[in-house]
Amino acid sequence: MAFIESSSGKQPSLFSAIAIGVGCIVGSGWLFASYKASKFAGPVAIGSWVIGALLALMIALLLAEIATFYSKETGLFARLLTITHNGDFGFINASSNWFATIITIPAEAEASIQYLAQAFPKISHSVFNNDHFTHLGIAVVCLLMVFYGFLNYWGIKLLAKANNTITVFKLTVPALTAIIFMAASFHPENFSSYHGTIAPYGYDKMFTAVVTCGIFYSFYGFSMITVFSKELKNPQRNIPLALAGSVLICLVIYLMLQISFIGAIEPSEIIGGWHTLDFTSPLAQLAIILGINWIAVVLYVDAAISPSGTGIIYVGSSARMFTGMAEDGQMPKVFAKEHAVHKISRLSIAATLIFCMILVIFFDNWDKIMIVVSVFQLISCLAVPIAFCKLRKIDLDKPRPFKMPAGLTLSYIAYLVVSYLLVQAGFMPLILSLVFHLVFFLIYCSVYYRSKKLILRAFASAWSMFVYMALMSVFGYLQDQGSMNNFGTLGVFLVVATINYYFLLNQKGYNPQIHYTATDANVK
Repeated sequence: MAFIESSSGKQPSLFSAIAIGVGCIVGSGWLFASYKASKFAGPVAIGSWVIGALLALMIALLLAEIATFYSKETGLFARLLTITHNGDFGFINASSNWFATIITIPAEAEASIQYLAQAFPKISHSVFNNDHFTHLGIAVVCLLMVFYGFLNYWGIKLLAKANNTITVFKLTVPALTAIIFMAASFHPENFSSYHGTIAPYGYDKMFTAVVTCGIFYSFYGFSMITVFSKELKNPQRNIPLALAGSVLICLVIYLMLQISFIGAIEPSEIIGGWHTLDFTSPLAQLAIILGINWIAVVLYVDAAISPSGTGIIYVGSSARMFTGMAEDGQMPKVFAKEHAVHKISRLSIAATLIFCMILVIFFDNWDKIMIVVSVFQLISCLAVPIAFCKLRKIDLDKPRPFKMPAGLTLSYIAYLVVSYLLVQAGFMPLILSLVFHLVFFLIYCSVYYRSKKLILRAFASAWSMFVYMALMSVFGYLQDQGSMNNFGTLGVFLVVATINYYFLLNQKGYNPQIHYTATDANVK
């Protein structure tokens, strides 16, 4: 990949670093999220993109300080709490981060097949029917993921030559689509015609849409830049610029798409409300309705390129995270062995693909998988403000290549926003994530430790995160009941979240493990 190795063997530049973020951000989200957000929240969905981008930017800037401090770590984003706190506590973040990355791979593959199925009406029902993939559809999705794996397994040099070109294509097509939609059909009345307001379903939907309509899911790819931090040229300069730059570039693209989609809909289509819209391949179908058939063709082609380009990157990212966890002793050491030539663990790639294929069976459409992914993404992002505050307390005499102004205050705000958005997902996704983390933690303990005493110490070293997820599940239930709109409930939420924040920051480790500090060779 261009961000791993250029054709000349030199380290990737700032452009390639931004290409990582943009390449991961512009995936399946742009094909579906504008439609999903409009249908769910109405025109106020425009604000949802701003909220999602602001959160991503906050996390990105905090992460930039950490990433430049530990610029030589492999799979850094998945290992934040292992580095700053302890291995048991860090495993929860690592597993959530890895799972968020790994589940994105089938999500991107499903998006490609789901979108392309509509281009071939004669076979579409045999692949995707009644909003679910058929057995044949699942098989096709799995074959596409195997293709992702082989490009990482064998084709790193080939992909290196194409990656920057693919990124330019992924930026050009969404921007061109938005401009053409605005030129072909734009109805300003759509922004307030239904119920005479920009927020016909309430302003609270603006926050919920960030999680349930694929908006934060769309922005999450910025974090992948840090996975390759030690392979980037001049990371102290390029990591902060690439993190912030990729988010801001994609925000402009997504806002253009959202505004153009809302404006292009015929007013007669939303007389009954935005929730009555019914598209399977939203942008392509809208282009056909507007009589711009060639754009529909381009969109169907991009449905194969954009999500698949993201899926390919995520296979490489998840394999590196898995390898990093193995290096930390959180997975069997066999996964830490890298190929002498290709510099990647092929066994990690194989394990990644096997997990992905299992996930496709349980999450057989893009909507289902996207909400679950968003929850794990938010939980993994929770590690950034926690690790940031811890890092500020250690090795104060060490220079920081990049220091975020008002970083501690920003960390607290980012933590509260992440927590509030988590609650918007509702009870079921949150309780599922809690169960997953508990089961995976038990597996980790059984592999890493041999005595009951050490296993109990492991839970004592990570209890605050499990309590946090349980509390968020309770508030998720209240969200489902409509109680989170109450100022009293919001007040209780802020108090509970703040108390838990203190315990997360000060979580102690009770098992003897290797602890990383800024005095290690990781820091220049």
